[in-house]
Amino acid sequence: MELDIVDLLKKHPELVLFVLLALAYLIGKIKIGSLELGAPPGMLIAGLILGNFGFKIFPGIETIGLFLFLYAVAFQAGPAFFAVVMADGVNYISLAAIATLIGFIFTYVFNLIFQFPTGVSAGLLTGSLTTPAGLAAALDTVSSGEVQLGAGLTVEKVMQNISVTYALTFLVADIAAILLSRSLPGWFKFDLKAESQKAAQEKNVDEGIEKQPLNWELTLRAYEVQNPDIVSKTIAELQKLSRCEVLSYKRDGFLRDFQPNTKLQLGDRLSIWGKIEQQDLLDSFFGAEVADRDLLSLKIVNRDIIITKPQAVGKSLQDLNITQGYACYPVRITRAGHDLAINPDLNLAKGDVLTLSGPQLRLDKLANEIGFFERNVNTTDLVTFSAGIISGFLIGQISIEVGGIAIGLGASGGLLLMGILLGYLRSIHPTFGRVPPATLWIFKELGLLLFLAGVGITAGQGLLGALKSPGPIVLLCSLVVATMPIIAVFLFGRYQLKMNPALLLGAVTGSVTCTPAMAAVTADAQSSIPTIGYAGTYAFATVLCAIAGSIMARLT
Repeated sequence: MELDIVDLLKKHPELVLFVLLALAYLIGKIKIGSLELGAPPGMLIAGLILGNFGFKIFPGIETIGLFLFLYAVAFQAGPAFFAVVMADGVNYISLAAIATLIGFIFTYVFNLIFQFPTGVSAGLLTGSLTTPAGLAAALDTVSSGEVQLGAGLTVEKVMQNISVTYALTFLVADIAAILLSRSLPGWFKFDLKAESQKAAQEKNVDEGIEKQPLNWELTLRAYEVQNPDIVSKTIAELQKLSRCEVLSYKRDGFLRDFQPNTKLQLGDRLSIWGKIEQQDLLDSFFGAEVADRDLLSLKIVNRDIIITKPQAVGKSLQDLNITQGYACYPVRITRAGHDLAINPDLNLAKGDVLTLSGPQLRLDKLANEIGFFERNVNTTDLVTFSAGIISGFLIGQISIEVGGIAIGLGASGGLLLMGILLGYLRSIHPTFGRVPPATLWIFKELGLLLFLAGVGITAGQGLLGALKSPGPIVLLCSLVVATMPIIAVFLFGRYQLKMNPALLLGAVTGSVTCTPAMAAVTADAQSSIPTIGYAGTYAFATVLCAIAGSIMARLT
């Protein structure tokens, strides 16, 4: 029995999709220097190749992927979006706006000079800024009939022009952005690693550079008082000396209630909870560690508490008396997806996730006073997630007429708006809309790849024609449109806004929505600091690029 693979794939587009996914990751492993190309460019290349040979996927699968990607990106950006607006919003908005505006101007000028076919300029702009949201907005504008078509042109042809140009220029811009962003520290003579460490200290970001994990490992041990030197000392004095917490107390074989002023006697037994390096000192301090079932049966748990109560917001860990008052130890603090350094003077914000380790009963009491436990961390609230996508789509259908032209957010804009809004609401009211980080990553990654699969397949069908004309000119134009915004944004941020260079480099990559370039900068910095700048501009750039893509589609 012979198996015709080509015929099989042409009859079963569902198999083509999985072939594309596999090829995307295989091609994505190709390295440029020390960095991998990445799955999104890999998907475009695979789509272009298979599309050129007549393979297809199910129509509409790219729309489903687009909806998942846009909403997931916006949902994740929601908490940081409003936090950034309140803190450094003007800076990040201005950087994103400069990148989009410069890219738009150069694209429009090139269109005037070279008189590109309808749709090419929209593909050039969105591909050079590596923005799926901009591409989606441009395609949405064309498919909704908002573009005036010339003689002999069809909606399908214009959409193909956009897709082909996007696919080609995206690959050029992706590589250009990576190389350029890695070159800027050398050109402007600053130490990226040192600047990252400086920014980490200023923003209380836990980089783990000097952190020794064993220092934060906690243990429960039981001791018997055999050292005469500590007899008559109080529980409070013992806790101060040891920097550990006494959880239970046993005298004459019975568990007893105790107070801070309770004095120790020979033969007393105590369960002590604290850091390992401190407990090691207690072996000589007490004289003996004992295996006492009663004292060691206390249930110690790690729990995530969402900070929501007014009496906790704005207070520091020290103000809340978490360790001394509740025998609980903070092991992690997360704000808008970033781990913060555990500092007694760090003020908590609404929506912070505080991970504590301690006795369950005391944790329960503390949680009631400062917020509530994050429960069912592995479940996804698909009702809210789906409702957000539906609402975003419906909002995108609303439009108003200005001068006979219908103006609205479109499906892409509506999804971004609802995603940001619900993501923000989730951060301050975490009782709904739970989407675990792994699930959100799947929605973003798979959604983007499904969308790019459709773009690549469509573009591949017109690839040969595009390479003949105006392909070479468009690729050269793309180099300019891709690099000039990066240079302009960096110069503005460095000399006008006086931003930390490590944060700025992340913001630069976010302003052109280029995740591989951000990964390159992060790797060079050996720090997560650039991702903070990236998150600051990415959300704004995504929205602005969607608007720019739609306008460019209308104008050209």
